[in-house]
Amino acid sequence: MMRRTHLVFGSAVALFTFQSFAQAPPRPEFDVASLKLNTGCGGNRGGSGGPSIGRLNLTCMPLRILIRTAYATFADGPQINPRQMDVLGGPAWLDSDLYDLAARAEGNPPLDIMAGPMLQRLLEDRCNVKVHKEAREVPVYALTVGKSGSKLQPTKENSCVPLDMNHLPSRPPLGQPQPTVCGAMAMTQSGPNISASAGGITLAQFAGRMLAGMDRPVIDKTGLNGMFDINLHYTRDTIVAAVQEQLGLQLSPDKGPVEVLVIDHVDKPSAN
Repeated sequence: MMRRTHLVFGSAVALFTFQSFAQAPPRPEFDVASLKLNTGCGGNRGGSGGPSIGRLNLTCMPLRILIRTAYATFADGPQINPRQMDVLGGPAWLDSDLYDLAARAEGNPPLDIMAGPMLQRLLEDRCNVKVHKEAREVPVYALTVGKSGSKLQPTKENSCVPLDMNHLPSRPPLGQPQPTVCGAMAMTQSGPNISASAGGITLAQFAGRMLAGMDRPVIDKTGLNGMFDINLHYTRDTIVAAVQEQLGLQLSPDKGPVEVLVIDHVDKPSAN
């Protein structure tokens, strides 16, 4: 009996040891990729060649934005992060130097794989990027329902097309309206006046994206679920009052935990 018990225990140890040292499957990578400094961007930043099957083409991009794209926006798969995550640390050239990325992948992988795991691997191979995420207690604005109640308009069923970064809606025939993509934002500015609109947007997305230009992060504490159609007209100095008057929501200074991406190490891109 003792021998039998010893054999079972030994097998369990062997299995545990094998699983502990087994390597995770390698992340997918681009078949061909070029990451080059572009000194002719002028004041233009953040261009895109548009969606293309099996290709990722970006122009005049600061490396900090590429890092955010790979490790925050598309890090968790098809559902992109509802908040534009802050990327902290790193040298000044991360924001001043602009790069062109042209990459091709075999097998026509979806965009979230190319802009997530594949871009991560490229940045680690070419720039020795090392990052980590952490929660920091920082000054925020808490988004809550105002004393007079919400003025939000719930999104009508089937009034918007679900966001699918891998299958964006095709351009409609001439004269036909562009379909509304759930959660997509449109912003226009004339002088100091700004107009922002979105159909089928959640309040977490509204707080994290439409209000991302404020001087501190915004955290949704309304407790309101579902999707809404939002139209907001404001200036930089009147956004707090506009949110309250037009939407029935309140922005109050607060403190709270916010997840940030911290750059531990990065080098300028190596030769392609």
